[in-house]
Amino acid sequence: MRKLWRRRLLAALALAALVTACAAGPAGEDGETGQPVYFLAVGENAEGQDAIQVSYETLELAEDASAREIAGAVVERLLAGSGHLRSPLPAGTELLGVEIRDRVAYVDLSGHIANLSGVDLALADYCLTLSLTALDGVSAVRILCQGRPLGQQPKQIFYERDVLLSTRDDVLQTVEVTLFFRNEAGALAGERRSLDLYEGQTLAENLVTALLEGPSDRSLSPVIPEGFQVNSVRVEDGVCYVNLPASSLEGLPEEEHAQQQILWSLADSLYSLETVESIRFLSGGQELTRFGGIPVESVSSRPQG
Repeated sequence: MRKLWRRRLLAALALAALVTACAAGPAGEDGETGQPVYFLAVGENAEGQDAIQVSYETLELAEDASAREIAGAVVERLLAGSGHLRSPLPAGTELLGVEIRDRVAYVDLSGHIANLSGVDLALADYCLTLSLTALDGVSAVRILCQGRPLGQQPKQIFYERDVLLSTRDDVLQTVEVTLFFRNEAGALAGERRSLDLYEGQTLAENLVTALLEGPSDRSLSPVIPEGFQVNSVRVEDGVCYVNLPASSLEGLPEEEHAQQQILWSLADSLYSLETVESIRFLSGGQELTRFGGIPVESVSSRPQG
């Protein structure tokens, strides 16, 4: 289902040619000022590269408004539409709350958002992501419906790079990695995978995304449970920093063997990258010493041999 959903989505978005609409920054090419908010065009303007358009909006906020207040104002403006541009969200959708944690904006919307699916849902995701990642202090967006993840959404956290679609001609390199899943005997087994690396992406990020999406081999099954998220992953001087939201840690299975397999699946997959010599797990800005009941130290260094 996930692969089918992705193929349909990419085909529709390729027709819309969203890349050009996503490239604008805090000030437009013609000198517009204000906060960039991304809407859907209507009528003739909805064709081709103009399917998503940016509007530079003035937000009526106090000078000392917090990042959360600014993010809330951006979402409210997106809900309202702007002139000939319309909101990508269903009429009647209300903002229930916004939080920013670990540079991720959590946007909680009313139940109307659950009426979207397929390309319409993707366009809403992308308008929200582009609008909010334009703010200082926001690198990614997670969209909730009445406090819960959207069940019909195969991807839960969106980065700006997810929206800046590339073509096959933009592939910088293709790298072979090994992703670890559970085999029919219940043990971890490696699956070789070729990952395309595009401009603006990192290999570690692509690897973790592929791992969370699950195996291609039908004889293998996912180790990492549904709903488990990774806020960010980066590699610096041979150290891979994996930033986890508190919700992922709270949702770990109670059995230590299951916790261990999740930890090993992440670590063994990342160690298939030659650039990774050690791994550090973080949450809420603090380095973790335990992953559930498992000492993180057990995977902190590349295995020998």
